[in-house]
Amino acid sequence: MSKFEVIVNARTHLVVDIDTSRCLGGVGANFYRPFVFPFYTPAGHTVIQEFAFDHPFHNGIFVGQAPVKVEDREAWFWGSPPRRSFTDRLFENLGRMETEKEIDIAPHADGVQFVQKVIWRDANEEPLIDEVRTVNLYSIADGTVCEMTSEKIANYGDVEYPQTKYGSIGMRVEPRLLPVMGGVVIGDNNRRGKVEVIDENTSDFVAYQNQLPGHGHFGVFMMILEEEIRGPWFIRDYGMALYNPTQTGTISTPQNETWKIALRFVAYDGELTTARAEKWCMV
Repeated sequence: MSKFEVIVNARTHLVVDIDTSRCLGGVGANFYRPFVFPFYTPAGHTVIQEFAFDHPFHNGIFVGQAPVKVEDREAWFWGSPPRRSFTDRLFENLGRMETEKEIDIAPHADGVQFVQKVIWRDANEEPLIDEVRTVNLYSIADGTVCEMTSEKIANYGDVEYPQTKYGSIGMRVEPRLLPVMGGVVIGDNNRRGKVEVIDENTSDFVAYQNQLPGHGHFGVFMMILEEEIRGPWFIRDYGMALYNPTQTGTISTPQNETWKIALRFVAYDGELTTARAEKWCMV
């Protein structure tokens, strides 16, 4: 029997431990897309940002892709209002991800799994693809886990996801974890420093970590839930951390077939050790 419950605040579904009142995080959607926010360490530190002033479409842990093409139709699912300027190309052919209000919610022993049905609509509100978004928020002994799976289904014709830097699953990192605030980016083989140690390269994982005065270290860790896939990673000092398989080439999906990607995120307290990283990297 699960000891976790879901508390609904408007369209945000918060996962809470009944015994301790600890909140793991939340799942929700606005008019333009679904995403995960907040996401807490066991000590209650948030590790992702709901949005940034200059990138209002970097929402917590999210899925995006631009462009998406179905035959002669095309839409962009990266930017979303509010606009940044009158000339920003991210807002041309702007689509949106319509999330059905009814969410499949399944509490389990360690947390709660959510399954959302999402229709990706073009600027004319016509459907381009369907998506099944699965988010599993759960507790482990030394962290809080969010596993996000995106299954994009070509229900309306052959789909092309052209080569682009605007895709596919990622997070906007909490500002206190960033290098500008004294934080460090960590990759496998003891790589530590700024984003250059990992950006556009492969790594078993990516983590951002910093030390809070009076509270010790905390951080956020991410890895790809597919064996032998280790990138490419799109990592930025300002807090964009993304796994983007379309960074190096186009992905095509014939009608009725599915393109699936899945990532694991861990919000943690204390320092990231090799042993912790290896444990969390197990598929």
